[in-house]
Amino acid sequence: MVQGVPCWAWFFAWIVGVKVLKFLAPHIPYNRPIYWAHALTLECMAFFVVFILRFFPSKPLVLGEGRPVLLVHGYMNHPNVWWFQKKWLKSLGFGPLYTISLGHPFQSIYRYAEIVKSKVDQIAQDTHRDDIILIGHSMGGLVALWCGVQLDKGRLIKDIVTIASPLQGTPVAWLGMGPNAKEMRPKSPFIEELHRALKGNSLIRFQHIATHSDQLVIPGVSACLLENPHYIFKDLGHASLLFSKRTAQKISSFYSP
Repeated sequence: MVQGVPCWAWFFAWIVGVKVLKFLAPHIPYNRPIYWAHALTLECMAFFVVFILRFFPSKPLVLGEGRPVLLVHGYMNHPNVWWFQKKWLKSLGFGPLYTISLGHPFQSIYRYAEIVKSKVDQIAQDTHRDDIILIGHSMGGLVALWCGVQLDKGRLIKDIVTIASPLQGTPVAWLGMGPNAKEMRPKSPFIEELHRALKGNSLIRFQHIATHSDQLVIPGVSACLLENPHYIFKDLGHASLLFSKRTAQKISSFYSP
């Protein structure tokens, strides 16, 4: 209670106010703070949902009859964060949809890429397909890229979508723990090596989704390699990209399942 008003009422009023301001934002000259306020509001809700989903039973496969898709989670995260995206992607014709747990949260991206490659091999064996799509969020996008260009080399993986991935590194990684955090720092040996590998790729297509309001990948546009197809949101945050149907719709616009 705040001065006799229930907390839920203040929260509801804040949500409504932010939504109204976001609706008006295109008509306001300096609207960046409005988009940031909207994104940070959604981020608070997204982080709560991420925490709750950790305790739900994992469903590593959603059946489908299209191209296989493997969803790779990010730093210190878990496969259940894809719960909503799996539902939306399936409705858009994608699938079968697989998720994977990368295990210990503080291993090297090189090691995570090996884990993903083993899963890719298993999916190819189970589905008899060699046109697998990898979709990675945050660090998961880096894992997917390294797996595709350096381990698989386009043999089974034909498309990769990165979502809010620090493709140029991010200063926030200096606050992280583990070798994977060090590898996500700007101009780290891993980032430099990854860019050299990407330049030599001719077999895998890349698409990127980013947001100008990303509070972890700074600046947000650095989550895109601008020579590739990409889309940059204004009003979503780093984690809330996972809980927006618009993200699934943008992925669908990149590919025809």
